[in-house]
Amino acid sequence: MFFLIPWRVDVPQDRWPVMNWLILLALVAVFALQVCERIGQDLRHDPRSDTVQPRTSQPIPTGPSAEQRHEPTLEVLSISDNWALRSWSLKGLFGYMWLHGSLFHLLGNLLFLWVFGNAVCAKIGNLLYLLLYVLLGVMAGIVHLLISRGAVVGASGAINGIVGMYLVLFYQNEITCVFAFWLIIPYIRVFAVSSIWMILFWMCWNVVGALIPGSSNVAYFAHLGGFAAGFGITLLMCKKGWITMEKYEKSLLQMWEERRRERRKEPLDAAYAQLGLHLTEEELQQEADNSATPTELEAVPASPSQTEPAPLHLGAEGFIRTTCACGNAIRVTRQYAGRTVRCPRCRHPVVIPAKTEFFGPAPALPPIVASRPKKAPDKHIRLICTCGKRMKAPVQYAGRSAKCPQCGNRLKIPNLHARG
Repeated sequence: MFFLIPWRVDVPQDRWPVMNWLILLALVAVFALQVCERIGQDLRHDPRSDTVQPRTSQPIPTGPSAEQRHEPTLEVLSISDNWALRSWSLKGLFGYMWLHGSLFHLLGNLLFLWVFGNAVCAKIGNLLYLLLYVLLGVMAGIVHLLISRGAVVGASGAINGIVGMYLVLFYQNEITCVFAFWLIIPYIRVFAVSSIWMILFWMCWNVVGALIPGSSNVAYFAHLGGFAAGFGITLLMCKKGWITMEKYEKSLLQMWEERRRERRKEPLDAAYAQLGLHLTEEELQQEADNSATPTELEAVPASPSQTEPAPLHLGAEGFIRTTCACGNAIRVTRQYAGRTVRCPRCRHPVVIPAKTEFFGPAPALPPIVASRPKKAPDKHIRLICTCGKRMKAPVQYAGRSAKCPQCGNRLKIPNLHARG
């Protein structure tokens, strides 16, 4: 036999959970009334208290006896029979959650309500906690009536709803648990585990119990219905902003929204492939050279109404270029400015410059016309000898004679500037 019992949670509380304490006292008080009533019933039906009437010689009455008269009698029901959940009645839906069938049943519910209820009550407030506790108990009873049959008592449905609320609000916090196992020698261990794993294990246990009909007299569907109601109501309250999370806290809804935003972002490796980072070594080297020596551009002539020329924007394709330490040229779009990416060749992180001259043109600016790079003026005169030898001489030798280095003929250098 083994037990896995939650003992405490590491949730800071900024207020006293007074309402949860009052609910705990109410459960104990109602159970005390049940015990007193049971003791009174046992004393009334104790056979040792019955007295034996002596026989007499009086004649037997000829009239109808008391049993035959069918005199109206008042049937007094016990608290458990009167407030247990058996059918669709408001008395049963609102009363069953305050009753318990045994002392072990009560102690187990008190432990779970103390561990999880204090944290939830301190987070959402005392009055709202009382309303949600009763509402979760009613919804758990409705699920039990819809799916299962039979009378049910106990606060387990409402308490499992509180556990569902705790999972949404404090899924990251740890729960200190006590594990006890004994066959011949008892073994006890205390350990801490994340709340989400402990609660999911507990819910899986309830699911297995619900799928096995007749396994026990536990209302598993009430447990699952209360948990689902508390989980859904808390998600709705967080979505509407009715519950404020502190800076050091993160709800399950916040974690889910962060992951959705991460999935929407385009993976950088896929972006590299779309941007052409699968180029060859020669193309990458050419990209690096182009990044080192940007192409000169000239803007469209400004209109007469413009007093200042339009600013020049380099890199008409709209990319940011940088180079990794391994020499690989990296080219990304402007949305990655200032972010750290991973080089597709060496996989080392590379910081994309936040400001660079290789940004593309702004959409609102006039179009940009690129011109061919201007070549430096040629300062040589080229000529060909009769033997076929090609020669060139500086422009300061124009009009002078020169000797061909191949055939030795004397040639006169023309004054014209011949371009090759």
